Amino acid sequence: MTALTPTIKLIPILEGFHLQYDSKYEKFRPILLKQLLPITELLLQLDNSPSIHDYFDEVCQRFIDANGYSVKGRNMLTSRMAKLKNVVSDSNPKRVMADLSPHDIPRIKRELPKALARQKRSKSQGENIQTYYQLFNRVMVEALNDSFISTPLKLSNPATKKADNTRPFSTDEISSLLQGWPYSLNDEEQARKLVRDAHAYRFWLLPLGLFTGARLNELCQLRVHDIRRDGHGINVMSVNDNGYNKSLKNEQSRREIPICSALVDMGFMAFVEERRAASGNDAQLFAELTFTREHLYSRMASRFFCGHATGKGYIGSRCARASDGALNFKSCRRSFAQRLQASGVSESTIAHLLGHRRNTCEVTQKHYLDKPYSQVLQEAIEQGLKYGAQLSHVKWENYKLLMQAQKGRRPRGRRPKAT
Repeated sequence: MTALTPTIKLIPILEGFHLQYDSKYEKFRPILLKQLLPITELLLQLDNSPSIHDYFDEVCQRFIDANGYSVKGRNMLTSRMAKLKNVVSDSNPKRVMADLSPHDIPRIKRELPKALARQKRSKSQGENIQTYYQLFNRVMVEALNDSFISTPLKLSNPATKKADNTRPFSTDEISSLLQGWPYSLNDEEQARKLVRDAHAYRFWLLPLGLFTGARLNELCQLRVHDIRRDGHGINVMSVNDNGYNKSLKNEQSRREIPICSALVDMGFMAFVEERRAASGNDAQLFAELTFTREHLYSRMASRFFCGHATGKGYIGSRCARASDGALNFKSCRRSFAQRLQASGVSESTIAHLLGHRRNTCEVTQKHYLDKPYSQVLQEAIEQGLKYGAQLSHVKWENYKLLMQAQKGRRPRGRRPKAT
């Protein structure tokens, strides 16, 4: 008896790819084809895989479209994505997403810190490698969902995220800051010899940071019309994105902060009226601050207060702890929150003033009935902010004399290019 020789059959799946099977399994052919359909689709996707550079640019735009990024947030995302895609592609712009495999993970872990170190401009930049790990993982999730990679890829166990070690100012440090040259030089001869330029922002940003808790760029981008009297007669500072090149960190940042009596006594409302009379209601409050795409309005102010490296600038010159990276302009915000908390102001009220949450201020029904909301917030600031520092000498009129003494001289230092 002669044994039957099995017949081998081929099913073409894709060009260059066939399934070989014995004819005795012909009855299972429909089931096989159905099971092969997802594999076929995956092969087609991999065959049409975009370059790593193109795909990272595409996903970057997806993230921007899907999230309410501020201008600064968009710029930071674009910059990080550009650094990341160069590392992932191994500096080969033609390399495609389908080429990526688990074998690339050790290389990316090894090369990413090197790439960030090459582009680091100061001690405070490029240290948060965990941000890049998370961004890579987000992109790989998109790539897996788009079937441009066949295996999940993930960067795990990154270096621990460096904690934000910014600390609030002590009473002595606040006193020292408010005894520096913007607040103590009243002699005209000393003023003429002063090396530093007397700009309005160098006088006002520090008191504003301490008595409003606002972020640096929120203060730097203020317009004259942002300082106004509300319907209840309370002077408020409006944090918003209403104006050319203005932006918010997020929607929760939109708020109104009452102007406390300490700022009024220093001459802040008088300064606002001077700017309104000179340049109109829509003018920048601090006209000397220029806008850049990457740093918004805060570049010059940040350089003045924090310098080009940790522990430098005006704060570094007045506070020894700044050399450890513990103090910077954000310390004003920390001090504002800490003093209010120590005075018994509720956490939700503090969060509202800082722009962390909206409409969650714990105000009793009695307050809602008897007092306007802005008055409740103003009372919280007036009663809660007790810094214990001498403020009687901090006067805008004195600083104006310093500015007058420098009138006509050529500004010192290099200004950033406006864009």
